[in-house]
Amino acid sequence: MFDVGGLVNVMAATEGIEVSWWGLGLAALLVALNGFFVAAEFAMGASRRSRLEQHAAAGNRRANIVLRGVREITLTRAGARLGSTMCSLGLGAVAEPSVSRLIEQVLGGLFTLSATTRHVIAFTIALAVVVVVHMVVGEMAPKGRVMAHPEHSALRVARPLRLFVTIFRPVVRATDHLAKLIVRMLGVEPREAEAMGYWPSDLLLMFEESVDHGGLAAQGHELLARSLKLSDLTAADAMTRRRDIVAVADDATAADVAAEAHRTGRTRVIVFEGDLDHVKGFVHAKDLLQLATGTWATTKAGSVTRAIMVTHEHHGLEDLLLEMRTRRQQISIVVNEHGTMRGLVTLEDVIEKLIGDFDDESDRHFSGCEELPDGRFRVAGTMQADDFEARTAIELPQGDWQTVAGYVIDVLDKIPAPGDRVRTVIGEFEVVAMDGYAIETLLICAAVRDGTSPARRQGLPESTA
Repeated sequence: MFDVGGLVNVMAATEGIEVSWWGLGLAALLVALNGFFVAAEFAMGASRRSRLEQHAAAGNRRANIVLRGVREITLTRAGARLGSTMCSLGLGAVAEPSVSRLIEQVLGGLFTLSATTRHVIAFTIALAVVVVVHMVVGEMAPKGRVMAHPEHSALRVARPLRLFVTIFRPVVRATDHLAKLIVRMLGVEPREAEAMGYWPSDLLLMFEESVDHGGLAAQGHELLARSLKLSDLTAADAMTRRRDIVAVADDATAADVAAEAHRTGRTRVIVFEGDLDHVKGFVHAKDLLQLATGTWATTKAGSVTRAIMVTHEHHGLEDLLLEMRTRRQQISIVVNEHGTMRGLVTLEDVIEKLIGDFDDESDRHFSGCEELPDGRFRVAGTMQADDFEARTAIELPQGDWQTVAGYVIDVLDKIPAPGDRVRTVIGEFEVVAMDGYAIETLLICAAVRDGTSPARRQGLPESTA
């Protein structure tokens, strides 16, 4: 029953309520310390090492302290968590009884309740108040402040955190080892936080988010994405196919080499003995210009041949680029496990995988992909699947093929002829030209979401399987 007289007495004589000021003060201090450790943990983990190194190079001593903490981030984070846990336990031990006792006294002055009822209600309210204050003031607010300015926050908390970790280092190491032991007992090998980083796929997602939020230009995103994907490519992904290699026999004359270079626009002509599986090297066009006047007809190509690099078809393209730069070579033949020549990789081919296709003064052939006015694409059959996707935004299904022609032949299940057309889930493909048994050029009309294609919308004839 509500006691009006008790309310008047409480309002008139508040001095009758005993307040544990030391308990409330200690609770406030523990909340603040908990916020400090939470902020320190997130600041050390979110700070960019490059920016910290810039501060350190400028003479900021606190930046050096932060860098030492970042280098042993596992220990630093464990120390921050230890401090946060100690504060949370202390807060539960001190704050709840102090607040509960205060609320219990107020309830006793306002209501006629049994001691047990007052205690249960006071405990529930006190626990809710302490939890909310702990979450908001001791967890969420410090975390939000740190994530907005991680490096600045890390510089501010560096010294006290480092001191705490140094003092409690034995405890921190012991708890870390115990945690690793438990993880191993669960059948999982623990990894050091220093060894954990971003996978290329994670970075690609980060780049895409940066573009969406305006933090990264589309051109920059394309270059960074190509750089990351370069490590997944092999020599076979960038090579010119064997059938397209410009080559002459070793008994051909320098005049024959010059004629072939003039016909194709290539400055480097492969020289072989017997067949392309026995390559002797290559002749550079400028080597011909150094020959004496009138000797082209009598000089054999084999006598002016330069040595050529050889690489395996599964050799990483990133490693091949480094090797070509180190050995100052711009061309390499590609062989398979049987020693059979598969193709040819030039430095230009590798760079195009990095920055996209470009034509130099010697390029005279079809660039590989052209968008026509009716929305269709004219594509070289030898175009690689990843290049095709980058140029047309059409993704080929996963399969054993590496080129657009390989995909079409797999779908047709036969050697095609000019005029053959096939419709798949991703679009319509028409074989325009053949070079022997190889598809030279294709016309592609991409499918759209409503099930129709640009060709159908514009009244073009339908493809047939």
